[in-house]
Amino acid sequence: MTVVGVLRQIQLFPVKSLPGSTPSTADVGPDGLVGDRLSAVVDGEGVVLRVKQHPRLRELRLTGPGSTLVATPDGSPLPDFLGVPGAHLAAVDGGARQVAPVHLVSTGQRLAPGAGDSSRANLVVDLGPDEPAPDAMVGALCSIGAVVLRLGERPRHCAGLFAAVVSPGALRVGDEVRVGSPG
Repeated sequence: MTVVGVLRQIQLFPVKSLPGSTPSTADVGPDGLVGDRLSAVVDGEGVVLRVKQHPRLRELRLTGPGSTLVATPDGSPLPDFLGVPGAHLAAVDGGARQVAPVHLVSTGQRLAPGAGDSSRANLVVDLGPDEPAPDAMVGALCSIGAVVLRLGERPRHCAGLFAAVVSPGALRVGDEVRVGSPG
């Protein structure tokens, strides 16, 4: 089986849990998309804050493209806005990815009943109407532009597949996507 499709969207999230950007190109290194989830908002003890426990993280904004500086909507200091003493932005050793270097989702998977929220996937691909089921793609190699990914497990709470980087390279929206048989 070889499925051919197209890369529809690239999403980068420089700071974990904050809104990201949708560039038309991106570089992929061994650890995922360059510039993705390198920082996180942490408390005074250095513990990463998660949006489930701190929903106001969604209201923070990056101050510029690719920036790791954040602004609160009302201009207040970050600890006051979040209600978390000592809250600050910090680089996270190895990045703030929790499971895998890349999260890939297809347009078909996003539309499937019960798909869950896949808004934070790094790559959105269109595999056409004959797209295989996600479980049929686990273990397959996926090439997008110059990048080769090994498709892995499905996320617990959202659509798509996690992926490991086999061959780093550059991506561009509109690149051809090929998914081979798992092997």
